Amino acid sequence: MNKKMGILGITLAAGFILGGCGTKAASTKSADSNVKTIVVGTSGMPKPFTYADENGKLAGYDIDTVRALDKELKQYKFEFKKTEITSVLAGLDAGRFQIGANNFGYNDERAEKYLYTKPTFQDWFVLVVRNNNQTIKQFADVAGKTTVATPGVNFTMALEKFNKTASTKTKITYSQEDPAKQVQDISSGKYDYALIDKPLFDAYKKEFKLTNLKGLDLSTSDEKKVTPRTPYSYLLVSKTDGGQQLVKDLNKAIVKIQADGTQAKISQKYFGEDYVPGK
Repeated sequence: MNKKMGILGITLAAGFILGGCGTKAASTKSADSNVKTIVVGTSGMPKPFTYADENGKLAGYDIDTVRALDKELKQYKFEFKKTEITSVLAGLDAGRFQIGANNFGYNDERAEKYLYTKPTFQDWFVLVVRNNNQTIKQFADVAGKTTVATPGVNFTMALEKFNKTASTKTKITYSQEDPAKQVQDISSGKYDYALIDKPLFDAYKKEFKLTNLKGLDLSTSDEKKVTPRTPYSYLLVSKTDGGQQLVKDLNKAIVKIQADGTQAKISQKYFGEDYVPGK
């Protein structure tokens, strides 16, 4: 698969809440007392998975995927709420959200607390370093090096796990900044490396003309340090009786929108490529 993508701008709007999908189908659903409202938590970053457009409306691959599922599932009405990434998980824990939509990868710790849908995105990972960096070539080489990372995401958890056993630890600076800014900090020399999704890095490199950076593909064994499974992204669902049924319904709809080409169109819209799982 061609991993090059079109230019993607970076827009991050914060501190507001968006509700409802704004579609005719959603309006029709709201009038039906038998329809169950499902609240979807998202952080509005990283673009193009989830972000706020110039009109303040949520957009992105994950957002449009959920909207497509909403159209298929007449028994539900999905409403979005924007918050910080760590609060998406906290909201699932507290029952404020029933779905988390934020390019979530799989890890065993989360699987103990949340339900995973069928995969919605085919992902893969890279270590981003400057072109003249000859000291980082694989995951183990991050020992003693500096990085910036978002709390609570798989990449950060993998680095934290590394530090638990490494004799020389990697120095992590935690940040809620958009990953685009984090990658630019590698380019400027503020940090040594970043662990990130390759589709995002390819987009940022082209958009910001970061010609002094390279992305090092992880080996299969290193990839498993980030996720024990194939590197897919999923929707997360609260682990409740209602959540069990919701996952079943979501999975049926996911199969449908992947089979009929709906999700492939969403992928082309935001990435310029087809990243639907199984392709």
